[in-house]
Amino acid sequence: MKKIEAVIRREKFEAVDDALKRIGVGGLTLEEVKGRGRTRLVTTVHMRGVWTQEDEYIRHIKLEIIAKDNEVGKVVDTILSSATTGSPGDGKIFVSSVDEFLDIGSKQNGDRAIEIEANPPVMVRVP
Repeated sequence: MKKIEAVIRREKFEAVDDALKRIGVGGLTLEEVKGRGRTRLVTTVHMRGVWTQEDEYIRHIKLEIIAKDNEVGKVVDTILSSATTGSPGDGKIFVSSVDEFLDIGSKQNGDRAIEIEANPPVMVRVP
């Protein structure tokens, strides 16, 4: 199993989430993060010599997905195709190994706990 961490632009989250749902990724963890890449502080000069500086750290969304080894390529390709704008700052994808995975609710472990379903069920909680 692999853990896929994707840091993406906030405005691309909906497109990435929809694309992941279409390929059957049933679960992911979402976190709002701030970071910077090669570009540091951005300074802009406006008319009349007014200078402004933007925050060095840019807000992004970080997704964490656990996938079977044979499904990693499909998940990564889906994120790449739906998150890219072709501009600097599109983000990064990290893939690392996961030694063990357990689902607390079902008490399933390993592949059974993360199977990608072709048509995942939608659960609605009614108050």
